[in-house]
Amino acid sequence: MTARIESSEYEIEQFNHSQAEKIVSIKKKRLEREKAKKKALYQVVNLFCSIAIVMIFAVIFGSIIFQNSLVNEAKYDIFNLKSEIKSLNAKVEEMNAKIENHTELNNIEKIAIDELGMQYPTKEQLVYIDSNYSYALETPKFQTAESNDTGTGNSSDQLVHDLVSALFKTNN
Repeated sequence: MTARIESSEYEIEQFNHSQAEKIVSIKKKRLEREKAKKKALYQVVNLFCSIAIVMIFAVIFGSIIFQNSLVNEAKYDIFNLKSEIKSLNAKVEEMNAKIENHTELNNIEKIAIDELGMQYPTKEQLVYIDSNYSYALETPKFQTAESNDTGTGNSSDQLVHDLVSALFKTNN
């Protein structure tokens, strides 16, 4: 019976050894699968990171292009406005030339004589003003309520007459 026990121990040992090898191979396969899963996950993460980086650069590049287009549009608008300013300045200069042409003394004289029928004053129509005379209005120093109530208005008429005669005093 010892031989049988020894053979069975040998078989048990071989069985244990084969089982240990199977366990080791199963563990190796599990480790390889875990490594493969980790490697696949790492590749997926790297792929997403790469895509994210490419998208970030695309967004930055797109925003730069958009900003440059806005700048170019503003430059185009400025150019158009400057050309409009130049044309308006030319119109202003043209209008100023027309105004200057119409306000020259020769043109005013021509319009006054031809269109309005005006003429130069005759010798009888000329009025000379004495520059040495003081033309300030003098108000009466004391005026009573009774003189205002008379209603005749002679004093004011006389004052206007004196003023007009002083202003238009002719040289005889």
